[in-house]
Amino acid sequence: MCKNEIVYIAKPTWYTENMYPGHRQFYVKFIAQLKEYHEVRELELPDIWVRDFLPFQNVQSGELYQPYFAPRYANYTAKFTNAIWMLMRNLFPQAKLCDVRIDGGNVVISPDKKYALCLQRQTLFRQKETDKKVYVENELKRALGVQEILWLPRQIGDKIGHIDGYLQFLGNFLMEGILELYGGMTTGSLLDDKGVEMLYNWATREDWEILHLLCKVNEKDWLDATGIYVNFLETSRAVFVPQFDLPEDDKVISTIKEYSRKPVVRVDCSKIAKYGGALHCLTREYYE
Repeated sequence: MCKNEIVYIAKPTWYTENMYPGHRQFYVKFIAQLKEYHEVRELELPDIWVRDFLPFQNVQSGELYQPYFAPRYANYTAKFTNAIWMLMRNLFPQAKLCDVRIDGGNVVISPDKKYALCLQRQTLFRQKETDKKVYVENELKRALGVQEILWLPRQIGDKIGHIDGYLQFLGNFLMEGILELYGGMTTGSLLDDKGVEMLYNWATREDWEILHLLCKVNEKDWLDATGIYVNFLETSRAVFVPQFDLPEDDKVISTIKEYSRKPVVRVDCSKIAKYGGALHCLTREYYE
């Protein structure tokens, strides 16, 4: 694929500002930061979390594939999700169908483009549905261009199920979100014990170096992404790191700078993260 990377983002409208007060104020600053490094395409959309519903891009061929978008974690009506589906078909008519109900936030691609890491969800297949699992894997491999799908187990209590809230690759490093509850009571992986064991087994097999990235979690609000620093955006030219006006902001920036030679850009997400996401969720990069 040509390495002309374009970043897509939803521009503010009266509709999205009504749903997410503060999005316009966040957007004005963030779009200016993005444009310092990339060509940016702003889309007028009914929702701002474009990672979830914009088409996948095959890492081998560059072709686009459109999965089904019908999340159960949000109070979206059938009419709303259908409107998004129809809009995607109009904006990206060249996109082929990926016959899987999966959000883009539940897919993280390894640096060598061989693997896609995903959280297992009952909306995809149940544990004993072997035939359905094989079908889902084949569809995702066809759409993403990867060789294998690596499934992390469903995390108990997780109502969203997006893997980009748990881990992210930074260059060749695998950044694992490490949990610190408000009040400093507990520290440990954002993943449960089974998830950690599987992740480290893969890392050993593939020679991935796992690094820890501190995150804060608000136990009182499962939707609030404030403190989820692992939802950063790495592009070919920079690393955009969410900041939440928390004491941990500077420590996270230092960690990212230690392991990346790219410019590290602070992005204030304090006004938008409370609605359920940060920079990775808000963007989608395509190569043309």
